[in-house]
Amino acid sequence: MRTYYDILGVKREASDKELKTAFRRLARKHHPDVNPGDKGAEERFKEVSEAYDVLSDKAKRQVYDQVGHEAWKAGLKSAPPPGAGRRGGAPFDGFPGFEGIRFEGAEGEGAFGDLPLEDLLGGIFGGGPGGRRRSAGPRRGQDHLSRLAISLTDAVHGAERRLTLTGEDGRSENLSVRIPAGVREGQKIRLAGKGSPGRAGGPPGDLLLEVAYEPDARFQREGELLVTEVPLPFGVAALGGNLRVETLDGAVDLSVPAGTQGGQRFRLRGKGLPRSGGGRGDLLVRVNVNVPRRLDDQGRSLVEQLARYE
Repeated sequence: MRTYYDILGVKREASDKELKTAFRRLARKHHPDVNPGDKGAEERFKEVSEAYDVLSDKAKRQVYDQVGHEAWKAGLKSAPPPGAGRRGGAPFDGFPGFEGIRFEGAEGEGAFGDLPLEDLLGGIFGGGPGGRRRSAGPRRGQDHLSRLAISLTDAVHGAERRLTLTGEDGRSENLSVRIPAGVREGQKIRLAGKGSPGRAGGPPGDLLLEVAYEPDARFQREGELLVTEVPLPFGVAALGGNLRVETLDGAVDLSVPAGTQGGQRFRLRGKGLPRSGGGRGDLLVRVNVNVPRRLDDQGRSLVEQLARYE
């Protein structure tokens, strides 16, 4: 029978740091959210979690090393008193079993279900450094972090988003989340009481939604700046005029001076993304001059006359 050291792939004298490094690597690899529907990966994840729960706790590890793996698995989880061999001693009061919490995908654009490792450890082992058990008194439920993808337009103007949350009891709950105008990427929206349930009468934890911007085919992002490319008719480039430009606030007219060159950029102030100190960045408009593909005799004559001014 493999030992917990074998399961984590470490030596018996492994340090706490080595144990944690091995666990983090294996937990990421076999997490059910990374391997949906893979029962083998789920069992492996439980096995790795159980091994780390024991070996990361000095008291449990000491007893485990004394009694051996087979005796530990058979239920002998306290050191036997002197002269009693391996059959005596009061039994250890157990340790938390695997408790999985998975938040299902939201309706629409929201991407849901990315739980960080530290929250994951709290969900499995009841919280606390290294997954150690706390006292039996009331305990607040764990907070959880998930990713919420929103459009650039929603980031600027705000929106209402409908999410479906499935808790660890299997029940689903529909939520309406308000996305505030001016929210920046990386900011978190807190849903109070929507994390893990509390223990022994403690309050529930919260759910934190970390905002991520979705790509927008119309714009390139350069920090808080947006860049867009717009075709410019040859006549407007030569003679000047208005050019219609799409922004996050709707279409606007950009005044283009005569003699505008291809690749030239114009700045529309306050039409970019939210700034950290308030307000918004700018939108840079890069124009691409459209040269006519076909010219009749009259058009060719006009271009030949225009060429004298180059």
